[in-house]
Amino acid sequence: MIRQALRKLAGVAGALGFPIAGVLALAVPQPAYASDWGCQVILCLATPGSPTTYAACVPPITKLWNVLALGGSFPTCTGVGIRTRSVKHGYDLTITQADGSASRYALDTRTQTVLPQ
Repeated sequence: MIRQALRKLAGVAGALGFPIAGVLALAVPQPAYASDWGCQVILCLATPGSPTTYAACVPPITKLWNVLALGGSFPTCTGVGIRTRSVKHGYDLTITQADGSASRYALDTRTQTVLPQ
C-alpha cells in the first residue's frame, strides 16, 4: 500500500518536474554568450579598437592568429556570413549579419592587427 502511494507520488513529481523546469528556464534571463570559437572571433574582431581590448577576447584571437599562421582556415559562425579573401599579408574579411548589414576588416597576419575598412 505504501509502496503504491510512493510510486504514484514519484510519478506525479516527475510529470510536474519537466514543465516547471521549462517555465523556470524561460523566466530566468540568461546572458548571451558566443558559444563557439568562430562566433567569439567575430565578436572580438567587431570590438572598437583592438580585438583584444577585452580579456575575454585574448584567447580566441590568439588562437585565430596561431591557426592562420599555420595555414589553417578562418573559423565559421552560425547566423552570420563570413567571407574571407587571402591577400599578400593576411586576409580581407567581410561579415554579413542576418539583416543584410556588412562589416569589412583587413587582418594582417605579420603584425597581428585588424583594421576596419
